[in-house]
Amino acid sequence: MSHIAMLANPTGRRDSHHHSGLEPILENNLCSLLASPNGPEKSEEMIRRILRADQGDHVIIGGPNPPLYRNQNALREFVVAREQLLEQMGDVRDGDSVFVFGISLGEQVAHVLRTRPNARITVWDRDPYLVRLALTRQDYGSSLRSGRLTIAMGADLIDYLPRLERCRVVLHPAFRRIYADEMRLVSESVAGISPSEGRKWIGLGMGGVVVTDIAESLRSEGYSVFPLEIRRWEPEETRYAIQKLHMERVITVNFDQEVALACQDEGVPLVIWDVDPKTDRTPISSPSAKNVRVLTLREANVETLKESGFTDVGHLPVGVDVEKRRPMQLEPAEIERYAAPVSFVGSSLIHRARRFKRLFLQLYASFDCAGTVTFEETEERLESLLAAERVDYSTYVTDELVEESFGEFLRAAQRCGTPDDPQKWVAEIVASHKRIAYVSALADENIHVWGDSEWKRIATKNRGMRYMGAASFGHEMTLVYNGAGINVDVNRIYQPDVVPLRVFDVLACGGFLIAEHSDALDQLFSVGEELESYRSLEELEQKVAHYRAHPDEARAIAERGLRAVRERHTMRQRVKQLLAPL
Repeated sequence: MSHIAMLANPTGRRDSHHHSGLEPILENNLCSLLASPNGPEKSEEMIRRILRADQGDHVIIGGPNPPLYRNQNALREFVVAREQLLEQMGDVRDGDSVFVFGISLGEQVAHVLRTRPNARITVWDRDPYLVRLALTRQDYGSSLRSGRLTIAMGADLIDYLPRLERCRVVLHPAFRRIYADEMRLVSESVAGISPSEGRKWIGLGMGGVVVTDIAESLRSEGYSVFPLEIRRWEPEETRYAIQKLHMERVITVNFDQEVALACQDEGVPLVIWDVDPKTDRTPISSPSAKNVRVLTLREANVETLKESGFTDVGHLPVGVDVEKRRPMQLEPAEIERYAAPVSFVGSSLIHRARRFKRLFLQLYASFDCAGTVTFEETEERLESLLAAERVDYSTYVTDELVEESFGEFLRAAQRCGTPDDPQKWVAEIVASHKRIAYVSALADENIHVWGDSEWKRIATKNRGMRYMGAASFGHEMTLVYNGAGINVDVNRIYQPDVVPLRVFDVLACGGFLIAEHSDALDQLFSVGEELESYRSLEELEQKVAHYRAHPDEARAIAERGLRAVRERHTMRQRVKQLLAPL
């Protein structure tokens, strides 16, 4: 078995069609990499990292569409068109040292190699799968063997930052935005700012909508941020980054077992901010875990997390970046697009609800091995439960109903170690039903709805509701919140003790908000003074009608809400708590 075959198949199993099991172009490139001037030890390490990247569910290639890359639930085209190639290479001279930011499908690297025969090239990408994909499609063999082409991934970027002032940097048109945190490091280095020496590195686990805001606040506190793509990297890649950067601490949005183990092994403090709604079970801490803190949006989760073995647990509500979310004077064209008497921004949750219903029924059927209950009977029982909750969405009884109807199944699923909790699947179904019912009830108030395309179908059945499309989470969301006379929040029904990010975002934009009432909302804001709230659908309808007729009252409340967020609820204030000594 060849050296590459051994690296590709460490167990020694052979592929029946090819001795290494690799595509021929990929194998040739890896053999060339092994023969590069970097030396066998460094090359072998890189080859192992590339070969571990064998899952590419976030990349869609084939069919009628161009190649697509999934990022933050959005699909983006990432092929570099010929005119973009020519534009990107316009100031690259033959003989330059070139740094290509983002490998994509390898077309930019191939173009430089072909048109600048004396240039030396380093190509970097965050995503090991894209590196593997490019090496499968492009023959770089001779350039890798000669050392003219060098490949870097993930935390390797740090090695090249001091040299970028002397390089021609070629940016990938799509990935320069997707890899915004690394792009920030590259831009600073090209400008001669923030040298690598003396940096205080924090690893930030990617995931969730608040990550960008956390990163910006960490920089304001004097830290350098390096993203850990924990959902797409293999655990070894995360460990590699932690080791290479000698991180002062790692902060993750939500818990990840592999990251926790890596931090424990490396002796790096870990802070977990439990932010996003989840259907998986409460994680269990290792008895030997040290220097781990868990902060959760849900105050009720504090005791649950302590019972599961975490000793340093606290409650931390979400905050808002008041530089990003701020009051704005809309231009005439923006008024045309974003002005609305009433506005709701958020997912219909329909796709999740359908998926979780299917999973619930399938899992239940798998536990009923004797087939004593038909699929249809189980679905009918579940539908009866959902109908009982629809009688009054202001009182959440789904958990009790699921326990009453399916308690034996829930306990069997837990004993078998299913990572998700079926009870939470049903809760998410109910959350979708309630959200649709409440938003639809405001159709007569000419509500504008921003979110997934399912809202378009719902709008066709509710005269007066206007579907506006999906608002991007960045600047466009700020325009939406500024343009609405009344912003409405419909929280997930199963988490009344959480004040969602939408509340802070709207108030930071100087928007007037009617939010679902909860004790948590009362603790953070002066309800009736800084924002309004409702306890039932009838009260929501009444208050929307009242404040449409009394806009001056709404504006006065919105002004006090803006002051409250700026004084008490900024992301920078929250980050100070994430940085507190463990």
